[in-house]
Amino acid sequence: MNSVYMCIRTFLRDCFLSTIGTFKRPSPYVHILNGHMVDWHHDNVADGERFARQLETLHRYCDFVNIEDALRMIMNHEKVSRPKVAFTFDDGWRDCYTQIAPQLDKYGVNAMFFINPNFTDAADKGDEAYIENFTVNTTKSPGKHPMTWQQIRVLQKKGYLFGAHTLDHYCINDDNVTELEHQIVDCRKVMEERLGVPCEYFAFPYGRLEHANPLSIDIACKNYKYVFSQSDHKHFFSFGGKVINRRHFEPFWPIQHVFYFLSCKRT
Repeated sequence: MNSVYMCIRTFLRDCFLSTIGTFKRPSPYVHILNGHMVDWHHDNVADGERFARQLETLHRYCDFVNIEDALRMIMNHEKVSRPKVAFTFDDGWRDCYTQIAPQLDKYGVNAMFFINPNFTDAADKGDEAYIENFTVNTTKSPGKHPMTWQQIRVLQKKGYLFGAHTLDHYCINDDNVTELEHQIVDCRKVMEERLGVPCEYFAFPYGRLEHANPLSIDIACKNYKYVFSQSDHKHFFSFGGKVINRRHFEPFWPIQHVFYFLSCKRT
């Protein structure tokens, strides 16, 4: 019964967004779009081409900017006359390397990829048991694979940025200080060891405000310069100004859905 309800709900939601989004356009603010992958279960050329079409249409109405420029404008409360869009992607999927970065390269902009180091380590070690548990049980995306550290370093040399996403995609709405420090602080240490540069960026997994709490946010803010959610896009900041809010999207969404969500007023 629940599955039938969810199917009907999803269908009605998609119809609403596709219809209303046809008449919407991005509002003149700085937006950070956060996605994950080109498809939930695979990453082939057709998926990359679908993302290419989404970008082509979006670019008619927005300027694409590097993520560090978007952060500067947001932190300085700069006003813009034309919408600015920067991109981030969570979890470190292989299609970030094979499909997403090549499409963004065409526009001369970078993105920030938030990765789970233990997931990336599993790719290098061939730890299929960890990968299966991560994709099937944690992220509900069976059949997907992570980037390797070598692929990440290639993107890093091209100007892409990398942030922390906990070691294991851990939900930080927790009061266990030892585990929070392990997942949040040790993640930064591993990132810096692997990539050789300071890790200043952290996005908490699952992304909604209820997936964190004041304790975990305080730990994150003490160890990272920037902390991100994937929620409450109508406001630039949450948790008393400590967290920067991003707008969820996916490269496989209809462009009308993206237009609808970017059309809101931001404060």
